[in-house]
Parts: sequence; C-alpha cells; structure tokens
Amino acid sequence: MKEFIRPVKVRDATVAGIFYPDDPSELESRIGSLLASARPSVAKASCILSPHAGLDYSGDLSALAWKSAVGRKVDTVLALSPYHGADRDLVYLPESDYFDIPTGRLVVDGDAVEELRDRGTLMSVNDIPHLEEHGIELQLPFMHALFPDARLVPLLLGVPSRAVVGALAAALAAVFSGRRDTTLVVLSSDIGSSADDAEAGRLAQRFLDLLLASDGDAILGDLDGGTGRACGSGIASAFFASGLAGEAVPALLGRHDSSASRESGEERLVHYAAVALSDDR
Repeated sequence: MKEFIRPVKVRDATVAGIFYPDDPSELESRIGSLLASARPSVAKASCILSPHAGLDYSGDLSALAWKSAVGRKVDTVLALSPYHGADRDLVYLPESDYFDIPTGRLVVDGDAVEELRDRGTLMSVNDIPHLEEHGIELQLPFMHALFPDARLVPLLLGVPSRAVVGALAAALAAVFSGRRDTTLVVLSSDIGSSADDAEAGRLAQRFLDLLLASDGDAILGDLDGGTGRACGSGIASAFFASGLAGEAVPALLGRHDSSASRESGEERLVHYAAVALSDDR
C-alpha cells in the first residue's frame, strides 16, 4: 500500500510590488538600507510592535522595531496580526508549510500550529485569510534579513470579541510559555487612524499610552466600549493576557503619521509606532 504524502503548501507573496519591491535585489537592498539606518534604543527585545503599511510609509519604524531584537537568540517568530477583512471571531492558523517573499522562503513551525489548533473551537486552520491579509507579509522581509533560520508561527485574529481574545491568550500561554527565551513576538499594527486628524492623534496616543503601560485589560475595555481604534488592539490585549510579556518593559522607539505621504487632506490620517519590550534595560 502506498503511503499518502501530503503535498507541500506555500503561501505566496500577495502584496509584493505594491507594498514593497517585488524584485529580490531591490527588496534586499531596501531592507538592508532601512536596517542600517535604524538605531533602536533597546536591545534583545522579546516582543515588538511593528507597523504594516508599505515600506514608503512605515518601513523606517519596522526596521527600528525588528533591529531591537538582534541581540538575542530567536528560534521562533510568533507573528500576530489583525485580519482586516474578518467577519467572524476566530483565530486563523495557516495551512501552508512555507511563506514566500521575493528574497526567500520562511518555514512555518507546523508543530506549534498543531498545538495551537488543538486549543479550542475558536482556532481555525484556513489559508484564505492569510492570502487576503497583508499584516504578516509586511514583517517577513525583516524576518528574512535578520532571522532567516527561525521558524514562523503566523496567526490572524478575526473580529476581536472578548471570547476570542481570551482564547488566543490562553492558547499562547499554553504553547509558548516554555519557549519565551527563544521566541520573538511580533505585533503587527498601526496605533490609530481617522478621517479627522485630531481624533486620529487622540486615538493613537490613547492606545500607545496603554501599550507602554502594558495594560491589556484597558486595551480590551476600549475595544468593548467601541473606542479602541488601533487595528491591533485585540492582539495586543491577548499578548498581555497570555503572560508572555513577563517582566519585559515596553519602550517607544519611534513614531510618526502618514501626513507626509497624503495626497489630500481628505485621506485618513494613520499613526504608526515602533515599540520594543525587553527584559534588558
């Protein structure tokens, strides 16, 4: 009897040539230049907040965030992103064995994905959300440049209900609490946006203040109250509730908004930041 061998699945890059260069040499040069210019005030970060706009908008901040982790050993990159097109409160795990970008291929940690899948009914193994969402893909050129041998665990959070945020927190604690020393957690998110510039600034500052205070409960409370507008509020709340932050202290590495790249004042203003959590301060 022939043994069944499951075909290898690859999540191809979907926003190359739109959010970042699709030419491998150009992308490698661009990421290298951004990282060379980055001077983070933190080393050995165990968790980073990194934006997921195009490189022209927030690549400088992503480089700051990622470079803050180069001083530690990283075997696993746990990448958390909101699923902007979600209509259900689920956590979406990948079916794919690899995530491709123009400069190379990153290996998915299949064992960790299986462990997470078994943590409850709110865990869904489905590649479609991963193909539709850019939040994790925008982090991968930096991961490939700095930690090419690390294994990737990409998770998308759907509608951030209190139930699914709690389920994600419990799953992260169960699977990664014993691997914290060699895991880099990446929270892919902006910090606030609005068509009204003053409101955008207020929302961004509120989320940033709570993040820097490690106050996941208040972040979740803002979500419940309808005032949490940062797209990554759910993943940030789940991260803090999981206990994976440990004694790490958050630090703001840099921030700016999209005003310099807006073509008109009618465009939504988006605020971005780079934040690092580190035990070594």
